[in-house]
Amino acid sequence: MALGKISGVMLKDNLERQGVDIALDGNLAYFDVTNRRVGIQTASPQYTLDVPGNVKLANITITGNAITSNTGRIGLGQVTSLVVEGGTPYDVIVTDGAGNLSFANLNTIASLDGFLGNNIILGSNTTPALTSNAVTLETTTTVTDAIAELNFVLGKLVPPAPPTFPGASTITISSLSSYRMTTVTQIDLTGNSRTVAAGTTVANVRRAASYTTSNVTTVGPGDSGTVSVYKNSTLMGSRAMATGAQNGTYGHLVIGNDQDYAAITGDAGGFWESFNAYATGSNVSPGWNEVYITHSSGTPTNTRWWYYDNSAPGTPTWASANIVNTSNVVSYSSTIPHYTSSAGFTLTANVARLSGDMYPTSDSFITGTAGGAFLAPATITYALAGVTTPLAPNLYVSSGSLAVTTTSNIRTGFGSSSTGPSLTVDNSYATAAQAFTTALAATVLYKTGTSTQIEETSMSINAAVGSGSGNPYRIVNPGSTDTPAYSASAAAFNSTSSTLQTYDATVVGAVLKHDQTNYSTGYLPVGPNLSVGRSGDQYYTFKFVRTAVSKFDIKYTGTMAGLWVALPGSTIDSTSTLNGWLTMGTAYAGSGIPGANTGAGGNGSNGCALGGLAIFNSAQTNKSVTATFGTVSSSSTATNEIYVRVKLTSGQTLTALTIEAATN
Repeated sequence: MALGKISGVMLKDNLERQGVDIALDGNLAYFDVTNRRVGIQTASPQYTLDVPGNVKLANITITGNAITSNTGRIGLGQVTSLVVEGGTPYDVIVTDGAGNLSFANLNTIASLDGFLGNNIILGSNTTPALTSNAVTLETTTTVTDAIAELNFVLGKLVPPAPPTFPGASTITISSLSSYRMTTVTQIDLTGNSRTVAAGTTVANVRRAASYTTSNVTTVGPGDSGTVSVYKNSTLMGSRAMATGAQNGTYGHLVIGNDQDYAAITGDAGGFWESFNAYATGSNVSPGWNEVYITHSSGTPTNTRWWYYDNSAPGTPTWASANIVNTSNVVSYSSTIPHYTSSAGFTLTANVARLSGDMYPTSDSFITGTAGGAFLAPATITYALAGVTTPLAPNLYVSSGSLAVTTTSNIRTGFGSSSTGPSLTVDNSYATAAQAFTTALAATVLYKTGTSTQIEETSMSINAAVGSGSGNPYRIVNPGSTDTPAYSASAAAFNSTSSTLQTYDATVVGAVLKHDQTNYSTGYLPVGPNLSVGRSGDQYYTFKFVRTAVSKFDIKYTGTMAGLWVALPGSTIDSTSTLNGWLTMGTAYAGSGIPGANTGAGGNGSNGCALGGLAIFNSAQTNKSVTATFGTVSSSSTATNEIYVRVKLTSGQTLTALTIEAATN
């Protein structure tokens, strides 16, 4: 093709331009002589060859931003010869699918679509086989599925791990008690508003400056992570768990039983470690506290809180105890008055030290205990005592006291006692009992009912003795000697109104005794003075009515000086030379009608003891002796009465006396 106009000076040899550029057809080709550059369709080339349009060089075509090759491949030389600006170490070049390249790290690539394991197949393997009796894999199996199948198989081989801390364990604080909060200003160290209203029952109170939680047991991981104790949001102890036993105390944290989990389960070892943990500490500050345990690889335990009560009001104190009879209801035995169960007493006293920071959960802060002749005194509540609730802290601790009053009634039964009832006050820190025995300063006689063995209006008799009904009862004493004359149908002794003779024994407090007691002093209720003119022998005579009785037992406990029986209206009235009495101190002669008067048909002996004699002047326990009328029966008399006479000398008593079926 012919050249167009060439601008510039005329050509010289070797086309030397002497510093003058040359242009062919404008900027079709431009030679920058000074900078040694050639421009194609540009008159200001910036590079050795500057072509602003598309270019084809041999097999390489440059079209805009695209570089292509007729052969499909472009060789850029060794990778060490390539330099790409930007990125950070270990970045890779990725495309967005629209021809745009950028740097990316592996984390970014992993999040890109199509780069997930479920889109990547395993491909061909070399060795070993993809298929075995444990798992079947194929070249087209994705990485995700392959790992899942392997994990399934491994899961059958690896034993279960211990529960992750804290497992099913919840912690508790040991040795907590329940009390009510006074109006004290509470200190809350937890920062979690644990304070309660005055009067509230607090179930988690400790009165020691220490605490111990229950164990978190058999949890994991025991070979990694950090176990820590927090009290009132402050770290109080921790331990980094590692392979091997970490047992020990670390501040408030105690680690124990850190071992291979297989030691507990019996599974294969070497896979897991488990451990126990609890918190314990001292120097706890008074007020509300809380604690929990945590594991960095698990979750925290529950939080347990408690109130540390360090107040010390001491043991309650009593003063001015007194007891007086306010209801003088009596019955009589042997003309001696005894209180009945309707008799009442009033107890008064002063008590102090009723509270600290806390007070008892029950309003019944003073309770009564029965003693001797007394039933338990009535309970005293704060309301009855005039105490305002909730209580103030340290009530009557440094000064003052509370006057209290209550009542107690006499118990049922028959007896005597010099012991009084008692009251016990509780301030929730300690209890203190006040006995009223000293204040009572008397022996109390009581009698309601006839349930004991010696009751002169109704003694005990075995139902197997003869035929008939009615219990034995005391009769008017027929005389002052051992065997006085008697008559049938003797009158009953009236416990209230009969005359108590100087030779009469008494039944006082269910005891039959030779009595020389002054009941006018030192006894309640006040009774007669029996201390004068009663030093001689004393007697107790009773009768029972039965038919078909020819022998029976007399059973007794205590000491006596003589024992006789009689069958009024029978032939024995004549055969006996003892005014009709037969003695239990002499054996029955063996046959016939007892009695020393042989002329009247007696067998020659006033003895009636069968199988053994009554023992006199020696203490006996449950002693049974058999009395016999020989061939005579109570059915032979008009009244069917049988008399029994007991002799007592000074100091002698009987605590049991009954009529039983004959044993001989």
